[in-house]
Amino acid sequence: MRGIYYKIIIVVLMLCCLMSYGKLQADEKNNITRLGLTLSGGGARGLAHIGVLHIIDSLDIRPDYITGTSMGAIVGGMYAAGYSASEIEEIALELDWESMFSRRSELGYIHPARRDNYKTHIVELPIEDRKIRTPTGAIEGQQLWNTLSEIFFHTYNITDFRKLKIPFACIATNVETGEAVVISEGSLVTAIRASMAMPSIFTTVEREGLKLIDGGVANNFPVRLAKDMGADYVIGVNVSQGLRPADELISPVDIIYQMGFYSDARSFIQNREATDLYINIELAGYSAASFAHSQEIIEQGKNEARKFIEHFLEISAMQDKTDSTIRQRDQAELVVDTVIFKGLKEVRLSFAKNSFDIFSEDTISARSITRAVNRLYASNYFNRVNYHLTPGKTDDSVILTLEVDEKPFANLAGGINFSSFTGVGITGKIGTNNFFHYNAEASFAVMIGEKPAFRADLIYFLDERRQSWLHYQSSGRRFNFPLYERFEQISEYRQNFLRNTLSINTIWGRNSYVSFYNSHYYQSLSPNMRTPTTLEGSNSSFEAGVNFLHHTLNRNSFPTSGQRININGALIYNQRPSISNIRLNGEEATLEDLGIDIGNFFQLYLTSEKYIPITSTVTQIVQMQLGYNLNYNQGFINAFNIGGTNRFLDKQFTFMGINEYQVISESALIAAIGYQYSLGRSFYLTGLLNSGLYDFRFDKPELVSKDNFLFGGGLSLGFDSLIGPMELTFSYSHQTRNVIGYINLGWLFQN
Repeated sequence: MRGIYYKIIIVVLMLCCLMSYGKLQADEKNNITRLGLTLSGGGARGLAHIGVLHIIDSLDIRPDYITGTSMGAIVGGMYAAGYSASEIEEIALELDWESMFSRRSELGYIHPARRDNYKTHIVELPIEDRKIRTPTGAIEGQQLWNTLSEIFFHTYNITDFRKLKIPFACIATNVETGEAVVISEGSLVTAIRASMAMPSIFTTVEREGLKLIDGGVANNFPVRLAKDMGADYVIGVNVSQGLRPADELISPVDIIYQMGFYSDARSFIQNREATDLYINIELAGYSAASFAHSQEIIEQGKNEARKFIEHFLEISAMQDKTDSTIRQRDQAELVVDTVIFKGLKEVRLSFAKNSFDIFSEDTISARSITRAVNRLYASNYFNRVNYHLTPGKTDDSVILTLEVDEKPFANLAGGINFSSFTGVGITGKIGTNNFFHYNAEASFAVMIGEKPAFRADLIYFLDERRQSWLHYQSSGRRFNFPLYERFEQISEYRQNFLRNTLSINTIWGRNSYVSFYNSHYYQSLSPNMRTPTTLEGSNSSFEAGVNFLHHTLNRNSFPTSGQRININGALIYNQRPSISNIRLNGEEATLEDLGIDIGNFFQLYLTSEKYIPITSTVTQIVQMQLGYNLNYNQGFINAFNIGGTNRFLDKQFTFMGINEYQVISESALIAAIGYQYSLGRSFYLTGLLNSGLYDFRFDKPELVSKDNFLFGGGLSLGFDSLIGPMELTFSYSHQTRNVIGYINLGWLFQN
């Protein structure tokens, strides 16, 4: 019996000792724990980090250090700079990720005269020292620079990342040695941009004499860095797929991508061992490019973090909550003390200043600087425009320093196109922004194929703000076109067309310009088919007119908002026909026998298209087209061409249900309404109904009859691809009573 008491006493004493030791450990841990948070890279998969931050925020957990790589650097940097999880999520869901990874400027910042043909080639390569220069990555990422600069605008005076709301560091990779580079000071925007410079996708980032690429190549999960910064306990969140099994490595690109992460695979083992709380988020079915599924990925992060709620509660209980301002950010409007440009070599300082349009004593915000940077970048003189702010002479003033990387003045571009009307065509263009004079630009474009074409342009700007300019253009095209009678093809003609135009132009508002021009054109016609009625010969003429163009479309392929209006009024005069052969019903004839009287006449041409967003996926389309020849009696010579689904020919009006040239008329009035539906992943479904009148005269009492009324519609499936818009269209008109199939692949060549 006594032995039993002794045993009970010994057990109680042992339990007391263990409880005392546990309390001692807990007290010790409460006093010494410095919490670290590490967020891995993973592209779009990294948005799952936001879900984990939501749980951390909800439990009032305060990391003492944050480290991250690539997307983990963006999310972690924002959190360190004072953004809450909710704010980061709101920004992530509102961002247009597609435009961030695009090489293009927003159309609204492009000079109005350049918008129609902006970025209508597959590849554009600079020419420097008479050699074609290949960039170090496919995308410079100007819009990414702009977005990061806006997000971190409030940290402009912080160059030591330890002085952020939460001390922060991120990882990049030295492209020369393959070694990891820790960035914890300098420009926060530059540091994060370097950390996510994915090889062969983004260009390298130069910093302190080093060329840096994505930190995921060397260290995608920098837990040990958090320990080195002072953390005793690290929460590590990993969204990386890691190395893929051999059976998934199918293409050469897969293998190259895999090879780029061998070094990280070795460092990951060490970082995983150093992690105290490891959260691995399984994101099967989502890739690094799955930004279209941002909300779902964030929710996956929340769901995974909830599995560790007990661990988070323990961490929260151990932390001191005396600091209640850690999530607050300073919102600032600042006054510019001085504007400094760095990197200008060939571009004039006066031009850069006028384009940027922010000067000393101006009040600026993050958004106003972004707009100014976009204006400068859209001038097409720069690969990249970055800025940073430093404190000025007073507390609320700043020195605004712009660092630019100039483009070579010459460039080469190329593309490919196929359409049911033009056949296959390969396009090429060479251009320069300095054609023997700083304000002069020149370009020459050509399409080689079944129906070749060319266009040469010479532009001279009359002022530094590019508000007025002289423009000489020479263009030509050779193609075959059918001739119809009552919608049935009766013949086919070959046409050679050449036009030379000199114009003076001036900007009219932000999105419009007016041209006063005079042009000379020459066209020759010869029949490809023997028919009873034929005409063979040529005609030359002069054209003097005024043209107005208004362009606010958000993009040239499958726009979802904006309007494009083109109004042209011209006098066609001094025509000189040279007819070598005319036959009417197999007999020789004259122009008078065909009812053609060639003389001076006035021509009005108007096209308008408007895209109205109804929802995030539905856009309403409204179109209007009008053409009228006054004092005209020339048959199909200089008449309007009605038909086709894409406008690229001279004096053409598009019409669903009718082929190009199926109706040739001295007058036309066409209206259309339709809807465009986004199917996701750059696919679009468009339905359009149109009706119109042709061959009407205002001096005749009967404008409308069954013989001059058109009605039709069509359905089109489109894809916004790397080579340009791809469209498959089926249309029908009650006049033709045929379903017409039409294919277009790539950008059509515009004369």
